[in-house]
Amino acid sequence: MKKVDILKDLLQYKISNQLFYNENLIQIRNPEVRHLFSQLRDDEMREVMKLQKDIERLEAKPFSISKIFSIKPRK
Repeated sequence: MKKVDILKDLLQYKISNQLFYNENLIQIRNPEVRHLFSQLRDDEMREVMKLQKDIERLEAKPFSISKIFSIKPRK
């Protein structure tokens, strides 16, 4: 499995966590618990943004032909 595929899976997991916190914030009445869920949701959002940047960076990275052909001086 490629690194980008692992990051995409992790991204989907983080997005589902964020949705969980958002959905439950609607029903929570206790201010302390609401604050905790808000913080957890915001933490997930930061992770989502970081993962998206990492994925974009990996996908935009140009393929280097030097990985296939090693450059060795001829004798």
